[in-house]
Order: sequence, then C-alpha cells, then structure tokens
Amino acid sequence: MILKSTVTYRVGIIGCGKMGKDLFDFLNGFTFHLTIVCKSEESVEQMKLAFDKKLKRALKYQLIDQDIFNFRNQNTLITKDLNQLASCNLLIESITEDLHLKRELFKQIEIVVPKNCIIASNTSSISPNQLFKKALHKERCVGLHFFFPVAVKDLAEINVSEKTDEKTVLSVKEFLNEIGKFHLVLHGKDHFLINRIFLKMQAGCCQIIKEEKYQVHEIDELVTYELFPIGIFEFFDHVGNDVMLQSVKNYIKYENDPLLYQPMMDLLEAKVNEGRLGIKTASGFYEYPRKKIVPDIEPKKKMDHILQQITHWYLDGVYDTVRNSICTDDEMEHIVKAYMMVEKNPFVLAKEVGYTPK
Repeated sequence: MILKSTVTYRVGIIGCGKMGKDLFDFLNGFTFHLTIVCKSEESVEQMKLAFDKKLKRALKYQLIDQDIFNFRNQNTLITKDLNQLASCNLLIESITEDLHLKRELFKQIEIVVPKNCIIASNTSSISPNQLFKKALHKERCVGLHFFFPVAVKDLAEINVSEKTDEKTVLSVKEFLNEIGKFHLVLHGKDHFLINRIFLKMQAGCCQIIKEEKYQVHEIDELVTYELFPIGIFEFFDHVGNDVMLQSVKNYIKYENDPLLYQPMMDLLEAKVNEGRLGIKTASGFYEYPRKKIVPDIEPKKKMDHILQQITHWYLDGVYDTVRNSICTDDEMEHIVKAYMMVEKNPFVLAKEVGYTPK
C-alpha cells in the first residue's frame, strides 16, 4: 500500500547501512520523490537489485497498482553521487555515528542542496549543537532520530539545536505527521530522551554482572519473564555493542551521576575490544545464531530482590522524565509500549509493585 502525500516531498537519504536502508524502505510507502546515496558502487547495485525485486513482487501480488509501480520507478534514485541531492527539500543523514565524519559530510552537502532544504541527522546520541557547530546555515539543521525498525517503532525525536529555527521544527513536525509518526520535540539536556529513559536500568544490570553475582543470561531471562520481550544484553547485541558504547559515552554528558554508568561502559568496551559487536559479528554477549535454551520456568522465585531492583531502575527513568515535564503520562505510555513492545502501562506496573517515586 502506498499513502499519497498532501505535500511534495523530495527526500534525500545518505547512508545505506541498516538504518538508512530501513528508512528508505519505509518512505517508499509514500508518494515522495526519494533519493538515497550509498558509499560505493557495490552498495548501489545491491540496493537497486533489492528495490527492483521488492517493487516487482508488490505489483505481482497486487499490493500496488501499475500507476504506483511506475511512480516509484520514476521517482526513486539510488546513487553514490551527492550532487543528485540538488533538488531535495528534506535531507536525512544516516551514516556511521561519528562526529567528524558527519561534519565533513555536512560540509559537502551544504553547497549541493538548495537553501530551503532542511538538513536532518538521524544521530542517536551526538548533540545537535556539536554536530552542526560548523554548519553555514544552522537554522535549517536539526536532529531527526528514528528507531529501528522504522515501520514498527512508532517513534521519532526532533532534537533541536540552539540555532534551529521554529520554521524548521514546524516543517519537520508536519513531515512526521504526514508519515504518521508519534514524535517529541526535545531541547538541550532533554536530547535523546527515549533511549535515556532506560539507561539507568541498563547500567544497573551491568553493575550486577560486574559484581559477578549473576550471569548475563540469568538477568536477561528475568527481564524477559517479567518486563520486556527482549533482555538487556540481547538488546545490546541487536543494537551493536560498538554503537551502544559510543552512545553511552555521549549520553552520560547529560546525566548527573556519570560514575553510575562506568560498569556499563567497561562491559561494552570489553566486548568491542574483543571484536564481539553483537549480531553483526555473530558474537557479543551471546553467540549467534543463538541456541534454544529452556529458561528457568520461574526465575522470579530465585531472584525476586534483583527483579525488584531492575523494575525500580526502569520506573525511576519513567517517573524522572514525567516529573521534569518533558512529556505527559499518555506520551510516556506510548513511548514505553512502542519502544519496548509491551502492553503494560508503566504507571500500572508501579502500583502493582508498590513503587514510590523519589
């Protein structure tokens, strides 16, 4: 199914990694003019083959009609040439999470795209103030953080720099409304809020492992049995331990107690130094593909005190955010459900476990 846009969006995406590809696939569901820029000719050819195969399959099974098939073929460009972005009115950068690489890229594209083009970065952890520090037109630059997989996670963050103007923010909000994405507008110390809500819980679990009281799989089994569909350390492996490490280093700049996160950085750094980055290297906190292990039927009985501590760390993140008026209770409920794919309202959970906000 293709959703018709009420605005003519000419969207450029830079980066053909996991997130860039996923964003490209999602935006193909709308009548946008799409250009995606890959790093190499090999990547371009791979993207073209995958796009062509998917489009023909959609036509064959009547998921789209001939008109949409023709539109997508005529209005989709896969290239390695940055100059092909010259007609875009929205550019979304999605390359490696590296400040210097991103800055160098922005330096190149600012002279290519038109003056009315919004330049957005899908960065998940780099402050937009730092990211766009050397930009020529900072007023049109903004952080626009999507979550993987884009089609499933109904979330986006607009991370606003000190120089981003209101017109840019309004335009990005309109775009997100067009594609049906729930979003928050975040400033200053509230940047990257959604990932940071769960940071204290993740750090606490790492502290438990560092103390060698329990093993990684025991903590994950407990978490998946009682709280979320994926364990803490399996989540790290899915994101990539290198990506997690860099993100945590960036996030703690916003936190009041950076030492709390040192065990987390130590564990992640050890995995990165060993080359065990997670699923993408087939090895991380677990080996992949994972062997099916029958978990303890009721781990809670053995580790009730640990479960209580993990739950309280999680709820600390939730209540700290709401108390600081960064989002409403309803918005927080949506964030938790969309991000962690759980149905239980965190405020209902708090009552069930007798949690008292600090």
